[in-house]
Amino acid sequence: MRSFRTRSAAAFVALGLLTLAGLASAAQFALDMTRIHLSAGHAVETMTVTNQEQTPLIFEVAVKRWRQDDKGDWQLVPEEGGLVVHPLILRIEPGKQGRLRIGSLSPTVSAEAAYRIELTEVPDRTQQKAGSVMMRSRVSVPVFVQPPNPKAALALSVDSIDAHAVHLRLRNTGTAYSPPGEATFRIRDSTRKVLHEATLTPNYVLAGAQWPLEAKIPGNACTRAASVELQLAGAAPLVAELAPGTRRCAP
Repeated sequence: MRSFRTRSAAAFVALGLLTLAGLASAAQFALDMTRIHLSAGHAVETMTVTNQEQTPLIFEVAVKRWRQDDKGDWQLVPEEGGLVVHPLILRIEPGKQGRLRIGSLSPTVSAEAAYRIELTEVPDRTQQKAGSVMMRSRVSVPVFVQPPNPKAALALSVDSIDAHAVHLRLRNTGTAYSPPGEATFRIRDSTRKVLHEATLTPNYVLAGAQWPLEAKIPGNACTRAASVELQLAGAAPLVAELAPGTRRCAP
């Protein structure tokens, strides 16, 4: 079970505009799952939210379709009927649990469909203390409706290399997402000698999407680099050769 004490960006802005206005607080709660998988054989799931506060919590629940554009940026748009969640207003008494039922109306898919369930706290103003700032806690949980035998298929390419960094692109041509996590980055010369090694942290790469990555490198690596590698945990290295026209080593 994962605990949360979150604050929205708007709340941080509001806090920054206040001077000596007292302490800010945000709700503390826990989820029993932070990633949900649905399929034709498992079209409904239940997520449990535990209120770790001494006062009631109320959440508004919204469903968004989740996509990634060519820059890897998330696009969240209102969902119209593919995924249903009940209830849309979740009230949880102190120390108690609330349950959300999540179900797909179209669980048979050939390529993965990605969604996010957003839980946004509705502050109880009757509990607000004088001189304090009320934060609206918010958490977003990914939901994946998956085809049979879902699998990510990643490929690496180099957009460009200069005296400061290598600009990479991680593409997923598979039928399932690639999760976020640490990866080892290496840059090699023509003899396969490692010129530089570092740790990168790719984000989610949804099925059919791509994620741009930037890896900082020492200045002398640009002219000597011949290929790059990205190795995710438990997987074979993804290798990309430097194509003509990608090298911009002059300062």
